Amino acid sequence: RIWFGTRGSGVRISPPRPLLEIKMKYDNMADLRLELNKIDSSLLSLFKDRFNLIHEASIIKKNTNEIRDYERIEEVISGIRAQSEELGLDPNSMEYLWRFLIELSIRYEIDHFDD
Repeated sequence: RIWFGTRGSGVRISPPRPLLEIKMKYDNMADLRLELNKIDSSLLSLFKDRFNLIHEASIIKKNTNEIRDYERIEEVISGIRAQSEELGLDPNSMEYLWRFLIELSIRYEIDHFDD
């Protein structure tokens, strides 16, 4: 298996596994990029919803010691890995992405604690 390293992070991720059956939807980059832009917009909207919930969590929690919940993090990662397998995505790559998202969420929560 070929591994693609990430600069300086010490984490290695593998390339996405091809889906069992690939049916080309686009035959040109312009149309494909328009579709990618739509997906990116949808992701941004979902991130807004997610970070609104993270902000609420920062209000609900009584102190900053409650922000990093290691048990919850591993529970989330386990679920993401399982879902990734079901969807035909590389679980290592998705775990890397989610750990980054979790760390970003923790930083956001710390920054907004007591807002």
